[in-house]
Amino acid sequence: MAELTDAELARYARQLILPEVDLEGQARLKRGRVLIIGAGGLGTPIAQYLAGAGVGGIRIADNDHIELSNLPRQLAYTEQDVGQFKADVLGRRLADGNSGLAVDARVIRFDIGSAPTLLEDIDLVLDATDSLQARLDIDRTTFTAGLPWVMGAAVRTSGQWAAFDGRREQGCYHCLVADADQVQRAGCAELGILGPVVGLVALQQSVLALKYLLGASVPWGQLRVLDAWSGEHHDITIGARKNCSMCQNQH
Repeated sequence: MAELTDAELARYARQLILPEVDLEGQARLKRGRVLIIGAGGLGTPIAQYLAGAGVGGIRIADNDHIELSNLPRQLAYTEQDVGQFKADVLGRRLADGNSGLAVDARVIRFDIGSAPTLLEDIDLVLDATDSLQARLDIDRTTFTAGLPWVMGAAVRTSGQWAAFDGRREQGCYHCLVADADQVQRAGCAELGILGPVVGLVALQQSVLALKYLLGASVPWGQLRVLDAWSGEHHDITIGARKNCSMCQNQH
């Protein structure tokens, strides 16, 4: 078990008293290594909450610059950060807030080519992108690597999230998006976004990540959909699609 320092015992005192965490669980979090793909509206709160919880290794991959239009929902950034790389700024914020973490911020776009290096020594991947193609690439590369991942998406006033196990026994993202050509590809820039909605989705992704790293049960293959404005929400069981081009052809 990874030994906790006196400073860590003091820092995580309120978390350690939870039966879902305790000393053993906190040590598991300290050993955990996650990759967060995207440092925008989803990625910033995910990174901050996982760092705050004591996840020992956090790798961030994003090649975008901070723009003024990002600030209403990407609250880790300030006006002085505009023009800088998101990954660099977010990495510094995390390191400043918790010097005991191993923060690995990379100014790079996640794709099929960069995936092998970015996935090295990672336990769990979190999707914080605004791209269908990126999610398809995440699904395929993590499946090849045998890694679980947690997807998240938000646009206008609605959001959705789901977790996929490493073997995709409960289906994969390709099962969900059977015909990618028919899926709406417009994102926040075209359709708009209410800032707190990305926060809601990111919090759910963060909880799923902590549950996985702590060894708790995770609802694999369950898509959760929420409209924050109306309050309506529903769950969809994904399940493995028999003719899936990915998981059913590679088992």
